Amino acid sequence: MINNFLFAIAFLFFNLFSFSAVSKVSPTEYLKKVSKIIERGDYLLGSRELYRLGRGSYFKKNRVQIKYTLGIAFLEMKLYHLASLQFVYVIRNDKRGKYKGRALEKLSFILDYFKGDLLFCPLINEVKEYDYPNSVKSQLSFYFGKCAFSKKNFRKARSYFSKVSSSSPIYDRALYYKALSYAEENKVNSSANAFRQLASLKIGITDTNRVAALMGLARVLYQGEKFDDSIQVYRSIPKDTPYFYDSLLENSWNYLRSGKFRSALSNFQSLHSIFYGDRYQPESLILRAYVYLYICKYYEMEKVLNFFNAIYKPILNEVTRSLKGNKNYNSYVKSALTYVKNKQDGFNLSNDETLPKPIMEKVLKNDKFYSLINYLVKLNQEKDLLDSFPAEWKRDRVGRNAYYILNRRIKTTQNTAGKEIYSNLRAVKSDLERLYTSSQYLKYDMLKGKRDYLKKKISRKYLDKIQIDEKITRSYYIQNGYEYWPFDGEAWLDELGNYHYLGRQNCE
Repeated sequence: MINNFLFAIAFLFFNLFSFSAVSKVSPTEYLKKVSKIIERGDYLLGSRELYRLGRGSYFKKNRVQIKYTLGIAFLEMKLYHLASLQFVYVIRNDKRGKYKGRALEKLSFILDYFKGDLLFCPLINEVKEYDYPNSVKSQLSFYFGKCAFSKKNFRKARSYFSKVSSSSPIYDRALYYKALSYAEENKVNSSANAFRQLASLKIGITDTNRVAALMGLARVLYQGEKFDDSIQVYRSIPKDTPYFYDSLLENSWNYLRSGKFRSALSNFQSLHSIFYGDRYQPESLILRAYVYLYICKYYEMEKVLNFFNAIYKPILNEVTRSLKGNKNYNSYVKSALTYVKNKQDGFNLSNDETLPKPIMEKVLKNDKFYSLINYLVKLNQEKDLLDSFPAEWKRDRVGRNAYYILNRRIKTTQNTAGKEIYSNLRAVKSDLERLYTSSQYLKYDMLKGKRDYLKKKISRKYLDKIQIDEKITRSYYIQNGYEYWPFDGEAWLDELGNYHYLGRQNCE
C-alpha cells in the first residue's frame, strides 16, 4: 500500500512538471528528461509518460525515438512481447537509421527468449543485409534463413545460412539447416558433405548436435539409395540419446530395401519392447507384419496385426470423434500447454485427459505446433507478471493497452495453435485409416497364405526340403562373435538393438 501511494505521489508531481515543461522546452530536450527517468531505473513511471507522449501529435517527429525508449523500458520490465512491438515499429519506420540497428539487436535477444524463429518473418523483406549490426549479423542471417526455409525457398535459405560465421554459437544449427536445404533440393552429395562436416565439429559421442548430424547423414544416404552406407551410420547412433528409437525405425526401411529381413525383425523386437510402450508407432507394426508375410510366418503375423488393432483402432475412433467435435480445439491447446509445462518441470506424466498420450507426443513433434505452444507458455508468464504490477500503472492507459495487446495475442496464438492441431489430427486420422486399410489387406493375404500352406502340407509338396536358416541357432551367433539377447519383453536400454531374430522361413 505504501509503495503504491508513493508511486501515485511521484507520478502526480511528474505530471504537473511534464505538462508545464512541454510548452517551455523542445521535444528533444523533454525526451532527454524522460529518458533520464528510464536510465535511473524507474521503468514504471517512465513507460507511462513515454506511452502518453507517443500518442500525441506534438512529438510526432520524435516517435521513433519514443518507441525505441519505450521498448527498452518494456524489455527491462520483462514484458518481451510488448517490447518487440516497439522495436518492430522502429525497424519499419526509422528512415534515418539512427535506431534501426539497435532495435534489431534488441529484437534478436527477444527472438532468443521466445525460441520463435518464424515470429518476425514479415521483416525479411524490410531489412537489408547492410542494416545488420555486426553483433547480431549471424543471428539475423540464421533467423531469416529459417523464414526462407519455411517458405520452401531453399536456395535463398542456403544463402542466408552460409552467412553465419563459423565462430557463432549458432553455426552448427545453420550448418544443419544448410544440409537440409541441400537435401530438399535433392543434392544428396552436397547434403551428405555438410552433415559430415557438422558431425566432425563435435567431439562427444552423445553430443546432441553430432548425433543429429549423423541422423541427417543416414537419411540423406537413404534418399540417395545408398542403403549399406546408411545402415552403418544408423548403427553408430548411441543408445542413450533421444534419436536411438528413430534410428531403429528408420534403419528398418534400409533393411527392407536391402532384403535383410532377419535384421529388420531384430529391430522390430527392440521397437516393440516395453521400453517404448507409449510411443506412437503404428507404421512399424504394419512393416513387421509385411516382413512376416514375406517369410510366411503367418501366426506371428496374426499376433502383430491383432496387437495393431487392439492399440490403434481405439485411437483412430478417438481421433475421429475429436474431429467431429469442437472446431476451435482450445481444450486440446490447453492440454498441450499443461503437458509441456509438466514435462519441462520433470513431473511424472500420465495419459492426457483429452488426447491419448501417443497422439499428444505425435502432435508435439510438429515443429510449428511445438513453437506455438512454447510461445503461449511465455505469453502467459508475461501476463502473470503484468498482474503483479501496481494498480495505478494497470489502470493507466499503458497498462490497459498492455492487457489488451497480450490478451489479443494469446487468443490469436491459441486459435492458430488450434488450427494447427486440427491439421495434425486430420493427418493422424488419414495415416491411421491408411494403415488400418493395409492391415485388412494383410489379413486377407495372411488367410490366403495359410490356405496355400495347408494345401501344400496336405500334398507334402515341400515339407522334406531344407528350410532357409533351419540350422542357424543361438550357438551360431555365440560362436561367430555376435551378441545374442532373447526377447522376453524386458525394458532395459542396454538390451535394445541387440536382439537377433532366429526364426526360419516357412516359404519354398
